[in-house]
Amino acid sequence: MMEFGQHLLNGISLACIYALLASGLTLILGVLGVPNFAHGHFYMIGAYITFYLVVSLFVNYWLSLVLAVVAMGIIGFLTERIIFHPMQKAPEENLFVAAVGLLMVLEGVALYFFGAHIRWLETPYTRKVLTFLGLTLQSQRLIIIAGTIIVMAALQLFVKKTTIGATLEATAQNREGAMLCGIKVGWVAALAFAIGTSLAGVAGALVGPSVQIMPTMGMGPLLIALSTVIFGGLGSILGAMIGALVMGLVESLGSGYVSATYSWVFIFGIMILVLLFRPTGLLGRTSWRP
Repeated sequence: MMEFGQHLLNGISLACIYALLASGLTLILGVLGVPNFAHGHFYMIGAYITFYLVVSLFVNYWLSLVLAVVAMGIIGFLTERIIFHPMQKAPEENLFVAAVGLLMVLEGVALYFFGAHIRWLETPYTRKVLTFLGLTLQSQRLIIIAGTIIVMAALQLFVKKTTIGATLEATAQNREGAMLCGIKVGWVAALAFAIGTSLAGVAGALVGPSVQIMPTMGMGPLLIALSTVIFGGLGSILGAMIGALVMGLVESLGSGYVSATYSWVFIFGIMILVLLFRPTGLLGRTSWRP
């Protein structure tokens, strides 16, 4: 039973990272209509920015986290304005190609500035381990869980309780109708991209001290986040959160009781089974509603 509890705890910490990534993907997908395949690499860039601020500039980790998130929001905003906004009337295939090209550019940038070798981000919480009722948890993992809860609660409040959040929802549900109501959908798309990229930056900054930081670190989480979005239902932030929890627990339990080698087999197997019986995912809708 103790071992099972430990795997559950580990799965929850994994689920938090997937929830942040999947929510950002869902937000961008809802407004722009195209999956951002570079999203995992934004997560990687967020980790590298935090690493640079802490290790090279000796900035406090908490301040570095905030600065990394702000920087990623600005990068996301500029990315939408420079790359995706000029292509808004182009065929969807062009947006797919642009997203894949952006992925390669971001990986190349990381390789140029930081090299291909692994980087380690040491913080006061990296080596500290907490013990409770026989369960152990790295302090950084606890920070990941707490940080994710705060960010996801703030995101829900923002979307549901603010005017700007309402414009995001309206634009995603009916772009033409939003334009007729006077909403500047171009700027809404840029805002959605900025928020989605910031969520990837939060994930990277939170997980950086507990993983190996390298230019290819975003590919695995991206695939699982995409699976999470599909599993939870395209366009549903709540579905993405539920899907992330399931994926995290499946990965942790599968790795613990069977083998880490087959953890992805379990993840994608569960996703396929759900889609066989519910093609729209758990909470999928014909219209986007976070």
